[in-house]
Amino acid sequence: MRKKFNKLMTISLITSVALIILGLILILFTKFSSEMIGYVFAILLIINGVLNITDDYKQFKVFYFFDGFTSGLLSIIFGIIIIANIRESYITLLTPIMTGLWIIINSTFKLRMALALKDSSKTNWILPYILSVLTIITGLCLIFNFDMGFGYSRLIGFLVIIYGVCDVIDVFIFKKNIKAIAKVFE
Repeated sequence: MRKKFNKLMTISLITSVALIILGLILILFTKFSSEMIGYVFAILLIINGVLNITDDYKQFKVFYFFDGFTSGLLSIIFGIIIIANIRESYITLLTPIMTGLWIIINSTFKLRMALALKDSSKTNWILPYILSVLTIITGLCLIFNFDMGFGYSRLIGFLVIIYGVCDVIDVFIFKKNIKAIAKVFE
């Protein structure tokens, strides 16, 4: 279980760093087209999905807590939908919605781990809990397209950076407390 957990956290870390870089690009280069944003998000979603599914397939055991196949499949489906419809005018609306859903799905996974840490009296679970709630709110902001006075690419860049930074912090906290999490789920 610990080996699988570490792989999932590594995949999450790689995806988060890529999203932070993408967010910075979106903020710095506001002329980035919505079509290009769609392609980049779609490719990241598909890569994340493939990594989750292959990891789940290599070490398949029935874990209620770790389900790389379902989240990986959803990532791939979202990525394919974006790529298949990239030239359509409504893709500008779909990209933040699908990205927001993906963020919420991944954040609920992290929320469950934070609650697992709560069950272990030796660990600090409040920071991962707050970060998970913040990233769920970030996903909702993407879905409902709260403009907050930013331009389209800046808004997405800002929200993706928030998600990425929170996720990186969560990964380090969860890796540090793997024994406590494993005890709750074993």
